[in-house]
Amino acid sequence: MAAGTISRIRLENFMCHSSLHIELGEHVNFITGQNGSGKSAILTALCVAFGCRAKNTQRAASLKDFIKTGSSYASILVDINNHGEDAFKPEVFGNVIILERRITESSSSTVLKDQHGRKVAHRKDDLVEIIEHFNIDVENPCVIMSQDKSREFLHSGNDKDKFKFFFKATLLQQVNDLLGSIRKNLNAADSIVEELERSIMPVLKELDDIQDKIKNMEHIEEIAHEIENLKKKLAWAWVYDVDKKIGEQTEKLEKLRERIPACQERIDRNTAIIEELRKEFIVKKENVRSFLEKTQEVRRMKEKMQHDIHEHLISQFQGLQHHLYPPSTDPAKPNGINK
Repeated sequence: MAAGTISRIRLENFMCHSSLHIELGEHVNFITGQNGSGKSAILTALCVAFGCRAKNTQRAASLKDFIKTGSSYASILVDINNHGEDAFKPEVFGNVIILERRITESSSSTVLKDQHGRKVAHRKDDLVEIIEHFNIDVENPCVIMSQDKSREFLHSGNDKDKFKFFFKATLLQQVNDLLGSIRKNLNAADSIVEELERSIMPVLKELDDIQDKIKNMEHIEEIAHEIENLKKKLAWAWVYDVDKKIGEQTEKLEKLRERIPACQERIDRNTAIIEELRKEFIVKKENVRSFLEKTQEVRRMKEKMQHDIHEHLISQFQGLQHHLYPPSTDPAKPNGINK
């Protein structure tokens, strides 16, 4: 059987069935019986098992109303084939998905089991995921057409009502509603986008300014990088220049080093001459010192002779004055001077 088809239905205490076990064939299956024997209850059980509300089945007001009179619970087990290309999580469930719906007076629960009867999931979202995967919509009359739906279709009086039924059965109504909802959401999203665009314009302008600044900074960084390269080239140019000068100076040093022996020989020779000149200088210096001493002695003798001559001249002048002008006896004429 293809994935998504129902292979077995088991009911316990559901509506008029105390215990019912139905094996379904691979293709078309017919269920026959007298009125009130529970044929419609099987379709109702499938709707309830796949999550349909009690009111939507048009058979009861609440789920607890499906419990057979005198029983405390009702149970629905549905085996869903799960092999082939369209299988749903076969690595988890295996070849069969067992759907169990249990109803009590106060609650109801849904459990999903694998092919071995092991519990796999129990959340409503897990059941919805399986229903969407196999496209099982129990409220769609093309999936499950109850007596009421058949009567509604057969007794629809005009083409418009039949089209509505067809529109709903083929899910076009659902698609139309979905498109309307999407269109509404798109309009709301467009309004939000427009508002965001208006609010983002200053930010975009700021971003453009920042990008311009970044470009300028990148240009500055390129210039700075070029400057660094030029500095390095200049430094290496200086190194080459200095290296060249060092080479020239090295050549000069080599030439000077070659001249060192001759210069040393001249220095040695001049050193001997200087030593002789130094000795001669010392001798002459000593002679000069001796000559200076003698000169000083002669100068002292000269000064003494000059002094003696001066004294002698004064003495001679006084004697001559005394001889020429003898002393006077007249007290009125001092120093013996006569007129």
